[in-house]
Amino acid sequence: MKLTAMKFRSIACAIIGFVLLATQTHAQVVSPASITIDDNRIKAKLALSLLTEVDLTLEFENSIGLNTDSIEITAELIDPTDISIVNRLPSTLTNAVAGFPVLVSISPKADAGFGFEGPAMVELYTKAVHYDPAVPLRLFTSHDNGTFEDITTLTSSGSFRARGSTGRFSDFIILLDTRSPATIIDNKVNDLRNTLTANQYSIDAALYTALDASVSNIAHAVSGLDYAAAMVIVDHAISVAENADGAQLPNVWRSSGDIVNVQGELLTQLKTLRYSLRIL
Repeated sequence: MKLTAMKFRSIACAIIGFVLLATQTHAQVVSPASITIDDNRIKAKLALSLLTEVDLTLEFENSIGLNTDSIEITAELIDPTDISIVNRLPSTLTNAVAGFPVLVSISPKADAGFGFEGPAMVELYTKAVHYDPAVPLRLFTSHDNGTFEDITTLTSSGSFRARGSTGRFSDFIILLDTRSPATIIDNKVNDLRNTLTANQYSIDAALYTALDASVSNIAHAVSGLDYAAAMVIVDHAISVAENADGAQLPNVWRSSGDIVNVQGELLTQLKTLRYSLRIL
């Protein structure tokens, strides 16, 4: 898919604007100006400057030990030339966003007894940039300083809102992603395959066989450019994973970091793949 002239100009302005902004800012890390916890939801407001603020929302299907003392939330303005950021980008075609060079970190305290089941919803909202469907701004996450991965399930206006999910916590960032849709989808299918394979022996054998077949069928449909068929199979795989219990598919994450929330990870990757297929 080729970029239109208008889209190219928008992206070029975004990159140039970001470089100019980066020369004017100094790194700073801030904690929430306000934070509220209501049942299984966290809302936090973080202000890095008069023009750069972010509202963070986290929602859990079921959590335990969730309180202001069990989880640490920070945000910082980043330098796009910082090697610790550049080395974590998935491609030279992904870049930080003009007007919003912000990295949000969520770090539950290891000894606080916090845990949750399944995928957690993550949403970033800011007035620092404006939603434009022609400009591919996406929500990415990175764990333990690893490569940033696209977890987007929704982008919308007001001024800009991005939503995704995760089976664990670390860093979150909005990136401008100018990779081709086909490349993005191929990468997401490969990530899904790798996650399933890496956790094979913790998944019920019959369930693993069903999910493995689904991933193979998704890959076959994508390789044949039959994205409608791929979407149908993804929806089915999501239903299978959502309906599995903890004995079939490990579904708990806890702050001690000693177990893998396989359900949360697989559903995160399936749902962001569905998003990429839907917006083709």
